[in-house]
Amino acid sequence: MLLFLAFIVAAISFGGFFEKWTFRDGTKFSAIAMMDGTAERPFVYRQLLPTLANIADRLTPAVIKAKFQNALAENPQKRNMILRFFPNATESADTQNLLRYYALFGLTFLSMLLAIFAMRYLCMLLYHDSSAATLAAFAMALLFPILLTEGGYFYDLPELLFMALAVILAWQGRWLLLAIVTALATYNKESFLFFVVTLYPLLRTRFSRKASLLIEAGLLVIAAAINIAVKWRYAVNPGEIAQSQLLSHLLWLLRPTSYLEFEVNYGFPTPKGFNIINVLLLVFLFHNAWRHFPTAFKQHLYIALAINLPLFLAFCYQGELRNLSMLNMGLLMAIMVNISLLLQRHYAGRVALPLHLPDGRA
Repeated sequence: MLLFLAFIVAAISFGGFFEKWTFRDGTKFSAIAMMDGTAERPFVYRQLLPTLANIADRLTPAVIKAKFQNALAENPQKRNMILRFFPNATESADTQNLLRYYALFGLTFLSMLLAIFAMRYLCMLLYHDSSAATLAAFAMALLFPILLTEGGYFYDLPELLFMALAVILAWQGRWLLLAIVTALATYNKESFLFFVVTLYPLLRTRFSRKASLLIEAGLLVIAAAINIAVKWRYAVNPGEIAQSQLLSHLLWLLRPTSYLEFEVNYGFPTPKGFNIINVLLLVFLFHNAWRHFPTAFKQHLYIALAINLPLFLAFCYQGELRNLSMLNMGLLMAIMVNISLLLQRHYAGRVALPLHLPDGRA
């Protein structure tokens, strides 16, 4: 039942993301451009899923690939399920790239499904409340498309997975697996280099100061090496390593109407990004949860905020909430704690359903 419900929640979340943004088809940083390695910088740097999709394409026998392409191209409006249900996914109609597009589609969905289980495990690791942990992971997945304001990309979903895994492994002191996750996560998105720094307080719960610093240094070397290699590989691509948007972003933040915007999510208008409704909800969640956070996790969030906020202000588009992703685990835990407190208050000392014994006694 848990697997079934997680699958349904992941499908809803992924559908909300894909209906809203698809794979940015038709742009200079679309899925096909990413897989071809011709997308603009910095988007082209996010190569983990495109590389896996290209590998799947190369390993598929030509006969099977031809049958797959011909079957979908014969009647695309009926057989091409992506194009049929997501008309804006125009590049899914490209016969020569069908397998790669479908592979990327599946890998992105799988990232969200695995992220749900990783987030649930992280919540249980810190609080040992399986019911609240499950609901929190589901809630975070369902909220995720709403966080993707002004843009949404396939690499945002594995980023959520890798951040949850990194916090889990740092908390458990499993530094070797953490090194592997760091390599994959940085290949997925170069900004994971900064997230590595936020893991230090979590490592200190398991290791001495010297050992924690050595592990941090090793992780940073891995992330930096992958960053340099990827940037070197795509140095000739058009675009920039990062775009400075500090002034326009600050002006947007100072404009009162910026906190009154709405957008459509899951087919219905919802508060957008920094809408005052969302801001008040976040204040409420963190106000209730903060005192229940472990000290090391609070320190993790302090470092994440100190790093993420300046980057967000300087390089991100106006109100692009998704670029505060280093704080996503904090949001997850705030949701977790609030749900747990609510369940404890409502069911303290009682079970949710009466248990009837075979002889009729309750």
